[in-house]
Amino acid sequence: MTHSISTLSDSLTTAGSGAANRPTERRTWTPARLFFGTSAGLLLGTVGYDWLRHDFENVDSVQRFVRSLGIGVSISVDYGWTMWRLKEDDPDYSYIMSELHLRSAEKILRGCLANGGLYIKLGQGVATFSHIIPKEYIQTMRKLEDKCLTRKSGEVKRLFEQDFGQAPEDMFDQFDYEPIAAASLAQVFRGVTKEGHKVAIKVQYADLRKRFDGDLRTIIFLQDLVGLMHKNYNFGWIAKDLQNTLREELDFIHEGKNSERCAEDLKNHDHIYVPKVIWKYTKERVLTTEFIDGCKISDHEGLKRLKANLAHLDTRLFQAFAEQIFRTGFVHADPHPGNIFVRNHPTSGRLQLVLLDHGLYGKLSLEVRNNLSRFWEAIVLKDHADMKKYAKALNVEDYKTFAEILLQRPLEVRGSKMSTRLTNEDLAYMSAQAKDHFDKVMTTLKSMPRNIIFVLRNLNTIRSIAWDHGDPVDRAKVMARCAIAALRQTNRSFGMYVNAMFRRVRFEYYLWKSSFQFWLVGCYLRVLTGLGRAPADTTHLLRGHVVDV
Repeated sequence: MTHSISTLSDSLTTAGSGAANRPTERRTWTPARLFFGTSAGLLLGTVGYDWLRHDFENVDSVQRFVRSLGIGVSISVDYGWTMWRLKEDDPDYSYIMSELHLRSAEKILRGCLANGGLYIKLGQGVATFSHIIPKEYIQTMRKLEDKCLTRKSGEVKRLFEQDFGQAPEDMFDQFDYEPIAAASLAQVFRGVTKEGHKVAIKVQYADLRKRFDGDLRTIIFLQDLVGLMHKNYNFGWIAKDLQNTLREELDFIHEGKNSERCAEDLKNHDHIYVPKVIWKYTKERVLTTEFIDGCKISDHEGLKRLKANLAHLDTRLFQAFAEQIFRTGFVHADPHPGNIFVRNHPTSGRLQLVLLDHGLYGKLSLEVRNNLSRFWEAIVLKDHADMKKYAKALNVEDYKTFAEILLQRPLEVRGSKMSTRLTNEDLAYMSAQAKDHFDKVMTTLKSMPRNIIFVLRNLNTIRSIAWDHGDPVDRAKVMARCAIAALRQTNRSFGMYVNAMFRRVRFEYYLWKSSFQFWLVGCYLRVLTGLGRAPADTTHLLRGHVVDV
């Protein structure tokens, strides 16, 4: 046993001595190793510096950019591969395309939620194009209207301490940290003031201001990138031109002032209400208003409980925003369904529309408003000479395309009266226009006064709301009446007043004449059907039309 241990010891000693006598291997730094080693060191150093000084702000910005680019490439490849192997006469064509749309929409939704901020606002904008975008996108993107993003632990409390010098629970008698709604730039919380008033507290995402410029540059870059692949499809110029206006949304004091001006402008419309701002509890990143009980204008079950007449509701909605577009020139540019509530008036019990989120507004000069009013009147009267005249006054040459952009429907229709609801033929036409004549659309958008972009956003959003309600009223006619009334109010001279009154009488006569002709045709068809001289299904020609309001 002792001999064995001695032998083992000698062996280990010999082995160790041999290892010591061998020359040490030296690691050589090849150019590749040097490059990767230096790059890794710089990367770690950059990330560490960004963590210490900016709380990973720049790293997150790069991550959002890479995520957005990846989603765009993934969707493009998915559509390209599917369309390459799929034929329109395939019996499963509709099902496969529906699955493809849904898959792509969910990718965009996840990307918007992961990126937050401006990306959510873009996603909300997508949800308003219900007349040309597949329903899978609309249904998916609508989740962004009130989807609450995840905040970092203690973020809300720290923001209040930075802006007010105290925590929310110290400022308010009650403050619920569970958000009840979300906007693209903020979340909304429920609270009760020390005075006992129920309030809604809108709190901005803490890192939003830091990331705003970087995200805006990313969005513009991605739009320009799309423009390289699809020459006519590039909306980056809109973001470039309107970036200062978009930046104003970051200031909630500015939003509070906008809401007060909106309330003043619409004070004669008792069916419209704007929540009062509680300035004591408001800063640039926190906006506190009175709390409103109601339901979203897109909540069909809630509207049923309120026994809402959708035709009356939509008429009031059109009138309110037509007042802004044609008379005041101070236009709410983000009236998506999450920003419009319906409630019973606290005293009268009548239905009332409540306008929320006043961060983004467009301003129109008197000259632009007057020309836009006359152009809208000419659309309804089918006066092509006046359409051309007033479109040119707005720097637009292609008046037909301009009219269709405003209406979001074909300008030329068959018959003496337009249906209020888009038919399948109308939808196919607008889709073809967007696809095959995008150059004309883009040229028209670029030529018109820039702030009309906000009008188009407003019109498209309320059109989407009405479409969801079944288009119970003729939006073009309701707004045309408001346009003529605005001309009468803004032109103070006696001669202009008389001219405006004449235009109103002529307009009403045209509508009466159109309705009377339609009624005569209807009676004639019903008589022929009763006598067996016309097929019974002829009366379907009368459906889809409504009585003038």
